[in-house]
Amino acid sequence: LSGSVVVPLRRVAARAPSTASLYVGDISVGHPPQRMEVTFDTASGNVLVPHRACRSAACAEHRRFSPWESRTAMDINLNGSAVQADRRIAEGQGVRDGVVLGYAQSDLGTGDVSAVLVRDSVCVAPGACVDMGVLAATSMDDQPFAASPNDGIVGLGLESLAFEAIFSFLGRLFQGSRDVRPQFGLALNEDSGELHLGGHQGAPLAEPLHWFPVDHPERGFWQVAIQAVRVGGRTVHDCSRGCHG
Repeated sequence: LSGSVVVPLRRVAARAPSTASLYVGDISVGHPPQRMEVTFDTASGNVLVPHRACRSAACAEHRRFSPWESRTAMDINLNGSAVQADRRIAEGQGVRDGVVLGYAQSDLGTGDVSAVLVRDSVCVAPGACVDMGVLAATSMDDQPFAASPNDGIVGLGLESLAFEAIFSFLGRLFQGSRDVRPQFGLALNEDSGELHLGGHQGAPLAEPLHWFPVDHPERGFWQVAIQAVRVGGRTVHDCSRGCHG
C-alpha cells in the first residue's frame, strides 16, 4: 500500500433455505485476475478460495480459482517452498503439504475444508495487492459453504492466526506498505459497507476513536481486556479473574 484504501461491501442473502445474509466484497487472485466474492472475517487468519479441481457440491456452487490459468501461481508447501523445484504447478505423482481446518459462519453452521497451498497475488483494490500463500480448497463441506453467498474468505486476524506468516493477508499487506498506518476498519449499514485498509475516515464518526491494546495478541484475535460488565449501573461480572472480548 502507498495510501489508505476503501473496499466497497454489499449485503447479500445466503442461498435458500438459509435466511442469513453476509457482507461481501470483490477480490482478484492471480494474473490475469480471477474475480472472487469474499467475506472479510476478523476471526480467521488465512485466505480461502475454492480450487478448480474441487468436486464438492459446495465448490460447484461458487467461482473456483484455477492456478493453471494464472501465470504467477505456484504450488507451495506450508513453509513457502515450491512443491516441485523445477516447475510452478506441480505435476505427476508426488507429495505435497495440505491442510484441514474448520470454519464457522454466522447462522450457516460449521464445517471442514481440505486445501492445498498456492502462492499468488491477491488484490482487493487497484494498488492493494499482496503476494501471499492462499488456501485452495479441494473439498468443502455442504454446511456452511453450500448456502454461503461468498466464494471465499479473507481472514483479517492477526498473523499468529494464520498457518504461517506467508498466509497472513494483513501481515503481508502492511509488510510491503509505505506511509500508511497498520490499521483496518469495517463500517456497515443496512445494505452496504466499507472495509478501510491503512487508516480510517474520521468524518462519519460521532466522536474520536478510543484506542486500546490488543489482549493476548499471540492468540491471533482482535480482543481487548474488559475491566467489568455492567448493566443499568449494576455490575454483573467484576472480571476479577480477567475478561476479554
